[in-house]
Amino acid sequence: MQQFNRAKFSFALLVLATGFQAAGQTMNSPYSVYGIGDIDFKTYNRTSGMAGTGLALTSNKYIINMNPASIAGLERSFFIVNVATTGKSATYQGDAITAVNNKNQDFWIKGLSVAAKINKSWASNIGIGQFSNVNYKFTGEQAIEGTTQVYTTAYEGDGGLNEFYWTNAVALNKHFSVGVKSSFITGTINQSETLYEPSLQSTIVTKQQDYFNNFRFQYGAIYTGRLSKKWDLSLGARYSGKTKLAAERSLTVTQDGEMIVEDEFIKKDRFFLPATYAGGIAFTKNKKTTFSADYTYEDWSALNIRGNGWRYISGQRLSAGVEFSKQLQYWNKPEEQKFYQLGAVFNNSYLQVRGVPVKEYGITAGMGGRLGNSLLYSLSGEFGIRGTTNAGLIKENYFQFTLSLSYRDYLFSKGRKYY
Repeated sequence: MQQFNRAKFSFALLVLATGFQAAGQTMNSPYSVYGIGDIDFKTYNRTSGMAGTGLALTSNKYIINMNPASIAGLERSFFIVNVATTGKSATYQGDAITAVNNKNQDFWIKGLSVAAKINKSWASNIGIGQFSNVNYKFTGEQAIEGTTQVYTTAYEGDGGLNEFYWTNAVALNKHFSVGVKSSFITGTINQSETLYEPSLQSTIVTKQQDYFNNFRFQYGAIYTGRLSKKWDLSLGARYSGKTKLAAERSLTVTQDGEMIVEDEFIKKDRFFLPATYAGGIAFTKNKKTTFSADYTYEDWSALNIRGNGWRYISGQRLSAGVEFSKQLQYWNKPEEQKFYQLGAVFNNSYLQVRGVPVKEYGITAGMGGRLGNSLLYSLSGEFGIRGTTNAGLIKENYFQFTLSLSYRDYLFSKGRKYY
């Protein structure tokens, strides 16, 4: 495929991938400088406290959306509005990290969605979420080849891609459900390089803007059944094929505030998302205690995406979690009041820099339940480590909390009574 990330000037990646020496850094995502940025694999729903382990899970009151088939388990004739937020505090380690730039904090709204069980079999969910994030800033010095001149250089990036989606799921019978998630992925990535030569007091700013968009489809299935009076089994699977994102690039250059090139279209290009295969299993005891595990494989290696000192490799993600549900009896039916969760995740990510894979480890804990008759919540925290200081890379130690709020009410009742 064409190499999308080739450019006439080098961005902040050179801090990690070449001999460029950084003087200081401020960033939320130091590895978001590669490709289309940090692709967000985390989940922001009821399963966050289980390290996002939910490919085989359904819920009758919460939107669980890692598997397109999951929403088929929602309760009929109700709609749910969900908003998910997250905050992150991180510290960084590495050769270019100092006491001035080794910490960062941020807060995002990660997604908004609405779901409803339309009839006995069909459920639908629409929403928007963040697909990738670009947020970095590097500074340093760069020598001009053949001269003794040195430019003070700053590299910045922001933006990312968002995903607008519509998911539909159908319960074929009481054991088997299938679903399709239809997404439109779109967004802009902005990158800039600022060169300043002190003796000439001259500043050159080059800004590059890349715009991406295309449709993507995911397919899912879930099987549920009883193993015994106490134990239930659930199996889930998800697949998405290789997807091409159309891309356009424009360039703007200024020198000492004077426009040299203004928003000039450079070229059309393309970027590919890989084929993805995922599966999950869950065991539930007495409808209260759930043990689950998920595995995801992404075939990035087949796409041959690479740049100066970095490349995309096939990624693998393994997570597991346990949930304890506290229930009370209402009208001779069990009704969940609270739940508590623990989880762990290992992510051998799609990114390799200087021959070193960027790996991530995390442990999670969470809880949730009812806030009155119509409002539900889930709250979780995650401690994690991403990356390494080997080969001059950056190691990130982070704590992240996720809060998901759901408002639930009647869609229509047709004279039925709900409690």
